[in-house]
Amino acid sequence: MFSIRRGLPILLSLLLVPGSLITITGCEQKEKVVDIETPAGNIEVERSKSNGKVDVDIKVDRKQ
Repeated sequence: MFSIRRGLPILLSLLLVPGSLITITGCEQKEKVVDIETPAGNIEVERSKSNGKVDVDIKVDRKQ
């Protein structure tokens, strides 16, 4: 007969292992290099800590 006391730790470990792997590998570590905010828009430069790749985001506020 299956015991709840014996099965609960096994069930929890089966749920926690995939969850922890997703948490570890899911986020890319980025560092903000430049963040400029102006009335006309925003410029943001980020660099990946793992491979050094640089991302530049430009957001322009268009007023009509």
